[in-house]
Amino acid sequence: ISWRQAKDYQRSMHSLFSASGARKSKHTLPNEREGFALAVGASMQWSKLRDSSNPMFFHNIVEEVKRCEGTERDWSKEQMVHFVQAKLFGGIPQYAVEKWIQSEFLGKRGDEITEHRKALIEVFIYRYLASVDSGVDSTSALALAEKAHIQEVLQCKGLGGRADWVVEDFISEEVWNDLGGKAGLKAQSKKLLTLIAAAGRKVHGQYAPIDPYCKDCGELKFQHQGDRCKLEPVPCGCGAEPLDNADGLRRPPPGGEPPRQRQRGMNELDRTGQGILETYQRKLKVIATRYPELEPKAVVSKLLGSDIDTDDHEDDESVGVTGKQGGRLLACYLFSVKDDAALTFLAQGIKAWLEAQLPKYAVVHPVQTSCLKNAVKFLPELERGLAAAAAARAPAPDFGDAPPPPPPPDF
Repeated sequence: ISWRQAKDYQRSMHSLFSASGARKSKHTLPNEREGFALAVGASMQWSKLRDSSNPMFFHNIVEEVKRCEGTERDWSKEQMVHFVQAKLFGGIPQYAVEKWIQSEFLGKRGDEITEHRKALIEVFIYRYLASVDSGVDSTSALALAEKAHIQEVLQCKGLGGRADWVVEDFISEEVWNDLGGKAGLKAQSKKLLTLIAAAGRKVHGQYAPIDPYCKDCGELKFQHQGDRCKLEPVPCGCGAEPLDNADGLRRPPPGGEPPRQRQRGMNELDRTGQGILETYQRKLKVIATRYPELEPKAVVSKLLGSDIDTDDHEDDESVGVTGKQGGRLLACYLFSVKDDAALTFLAQGIKAWLEAQLPKYAVVHPVQTSCLKNAVKFLPELERGLAAAAAARAPAPDFGDAPPPPPPPDF
């Protein structure tokens, strides 16, 4: 073949590839910004228990997201299905995701549904952030959310959004730190995929959900592997041998054990409570640094009085704090001093005292009211997390009877 013929052949093949699209993937994925908005839109539709097999399900998501972002770029149903399955859920098919979501909403009514919708959307957001290169910390995650117009998506009525939903309610520096940063986010995301696969798996065409948690230590005894709903047994925290596939993955008998309490939010996947323990320790360090010599009552008075804006200010220019976390700071400190017999105001419990303060501040002190409500909301999570962390802590090694003290040297 001559040089001229070779060049002509190269041009013809280039034209052929360009015309046919052979160089382009059949499933062109959205970029990180577009994918973020589409993932949140999908979570909002699923949180309304919409049927994703309906031809209009993904069409409505695409149209509303395009309107929120002010873009004309389009995605077909086939591209959206591939994006959700391949990128967002690690190969788990959409019927399994839908089945898991239905199980999560089982028995919910009224305000519980709204709170659970928010928790589900939060889970989708963190799962997406774990799957992309951007979002190495909460600050860059919020920056990506701004570029993707996530707040407009969250407030989109066509997707079931609400006018009072803001990005900061769904991407929290505190949750990010509790999960252990980007690396911890990926680890918790892996657990999430395991829960979805366990709830939505099929055997011989029939749904066959299993409980993926060990009944003894409460840790996962399976892990999602590869494509679709494949689960592999893994060692759990109590040291038990991994289950055999035939034993661990069989269909549960009818009328078997009741399901475990449903988990809400990405932070709830931390079954060992390590993230909450680290948050608790950080908050107490802030208190110790800021109020090294004050008595407990004086510290509480500061937190709800002259220093309230230090922890709940609208900007991040205040010194010595970790963000807008006044309620969590208050809850952590009260928990640390709850066993002090001299503090009779906590005799009925921390929650009872916090709730008793609400009427005092409700009318003309909105910052204090917000702080108290956030403390009440965080307290159960704090108690569960610290209890789990204590249970997971390894016992001290047993060396038998202590040896006698060494004799004095012979002078």
